[in-house]
Amino acid sequence: MSKVLITGANGFIGANIVRAALEEDYEVRAFVRETSNLQTINGLPIEYAYGDLRDINSLAKAMDGCEYIIHAGALYIFLPIWFWADPKQIEQMYEVNVWATDRLMRTARVKGIKKVIFTSSESAIGMPSDGSLGDEKLFATDEELPGHYKRSKYLGELIALKWHRKDLSTCSILPTVPIGPYDVKPTPTGRIIQDFMNGKMPGFVDTKMNIVHVKDVAAAHVLAIKNGKSGERYIAGNRNMSFRDFLRLIADVGGKKAPFFSFPKILAEAFAFFDEFYSCNIKHKLPKTPLESVAAAKYRIFDCSKAWNELNMPRTNIRLAIKDQIEWFRNHGYIKKE
Repeated sequence: MSKVLITGANGFIGANIVRAALEEDYEVRAFVRETSNLQTINGLPIEYAYGDLRDINSLAKAMDGCEYIIHAGALYIFLPIWFWADPKQIEQMYEVNVWATDRLMRTARVKGIKKVIFTSSESAIGMPSDGSLGDEKLFATDEELPGHYKRSKYLGELIALKWHRKDLSTCSILPTVPIGPYDVKPTPTGRIIQDFMNGKMPGFVDTKMNIVHVKDVAAAHVLAIKNGKSGERYIAGNRNMSFRDFLRLIADVGGKKAPFFSFPKILAEAFAFFDEFYSCNIKHKLPKTPLESVAAAKYRIFDCSKAWNELNMPRTNIRLAIKDQIEWFRNHGYIKKE
């Protein structure tokens, strides 16, 4: 039985990857920090390796006896892009998401790891100027990377491609907008579903995006171990839809009324700017509505057929993905009981 090391194993995508790997009969070693909240993976038949992505010695030790690595670990926060941003947090973002990835890849080659699967982001995909579907051949421009998180994930993927050229077998999985269970933080999209179900969404900024069940994203990572080609990128997505239609679907599944008021994007950006300024300078906390997430609110629709065809990635109905996330939120107290 092959053993796979999974970094970020307790995260939203990581916890689902752990389960997908177990379903495919891999032995799993979860790389987590000693202070990590492990509620998403408690009780599973897995090993734990404790350390920090910035500590290459702990990573190297965790690789011993493993044949494959799924590198899903990352610092996932939206930091302000203005002068009041904490320079230490910005430095940490690039240290974890970029330079730690470089050291992981270098060590994996030395250790004789057979393949590394890197979790990138749909943000690393460039969008065609004519409004058509984005695909793996397109790389994001600087203008399409409005914040430090997106830039760091893009640079991390370039690192993975660099090591492919140095004869380390590695490929990248680029999730679109995943929804589903084990969304502890929750993610920005999970917060949309949470706020919607709690009656805290009077309106919205309409856009287009690609929605996917997080279990399908997890399956794509595990399937890439055998089916993924080194040096290739795979967009792990499912259904392109407008944000308005996404909210209508949540309303239908959750038994709520969909909001009908659409905010102008400039108004949403002004609110996000104020939220960042007030949160960072007065409350000394991260903003609830980061400008980076609002700035990305434009058409992000993709051709995901490469992952479907080459990896045999499953495509779960989005209604079921919404249902799974709502049920998980209800069971864990994120949604008020009626």
